[in-house]
Amino acid sequence: MQHNARDPLRDHVHGRIYRITYPSRPLVTPAVIDDAPIAALLDNLKLPEYRTRYRTKRELRARDKDKVFTELKKWIFDLDKDDPRYEQVDNDLLESVMNAQNFKARCTAVRFIKYMGHQLPNRQELLMKAASDKNGRVRLEALVAASWLEKKDGLEILDIVKKDGLDDWSQKAYNRAYAHLNGENLAHLKGDERALFIKGKELYEREAYCGTCHQKQGQGLSASGYPPLRQTKWVNGSEDRLIKLTLKGIYGPISVLRRDYTGNVPMTPFEGLMKDEEVAAVLTYVRNSFGNRSSAVFPESVKTVRDEIKDKKGFFTSSELLKMHPFED
Repeated sequence: MQHNARDPLRDHVHGRIYRITYPSRPLVTPAVIDDAPIAALLDNLKLPEYRTRYRTKRELRARDKDKVFTELKKWIFDLDKDDPRYEQVDNDLLESVMNAQNFKARCTAVRFIKYMGHQLPNRQELLMKAASDKNGRVRLEALVAASWLEKKDGLEILDIVKKDGLDDWSQKAYNRAYAHLNGENLAHLKGDERALFIKGKELYEREAYCGTCHQKQGQGLSASGYPPLRQTKWVNGSEDRLIKLTLKGIYGPISVLRRDYTGNVPMTPFEGLMKDEEVAAVLTYVRNSFGNRSSAVFPESVKTVRDEIKDKKGFFTSSELLKMHPFED
């Protein structure tokens, strides 16, 4: 767990293993970045270590633009065109990269279109081409890019991707993009309910709050013991049950979507961290995201439950909650 300050199982004695290797393997020689010549920085972009390339690009952004462009043109011209890794992307060569033999280069081109497509007169044409690409990764990039478009254009791309079939990865991205383009996450919420949803999203994604364990898409981290929030009775069922476990936290064994969790790491009690309106907001968001669609939770309901359980000490267990609020049929 990244944010393990509250984890009762936290090891306060040992350190952390950052990397494992074997004695005969040579270590990577750190690339020179600070104060390196522009030509040397550009050569760093050929190195396989991501963080080296990342820091190099940060350094290049801080250099004089005209000098970088001058060196860049020379560097590109001198590249070995017979090298199997040779592919390049810039505005002028975008369409040729879309036809590159290396599917990773085509993926990069589509991602470029996603961010910079508003400057391209033929954005829709290029994305339609990518949507029917023979490689699934390229089609996935086109699908994601489509979610940035206006509804009509985006759905047109989604239809093309769907015609070639969707694998598990693409199906999830397709569902999210389709819901986003159709405004399904908010369409059924009006007025105060919509305001609670919007506020709840910000709270859910706040550092060390709900999304840290249950993840941004509500899928949880099963291997670490954090259950999903998608289409489960714990979320979509009894409003009072959900409010109680949010305020007081929950500890011990729990079964979610026919999977048993030990519950060794308790869920944080939020009664002292969030006000009634904030609890209502985040629960409204959770009950209407990740494929869920349930009634909104209002601050008045949270206050009523908070008063009811104010003398409760410690965490709830799942058996306690289910005794008070059995699962609905």
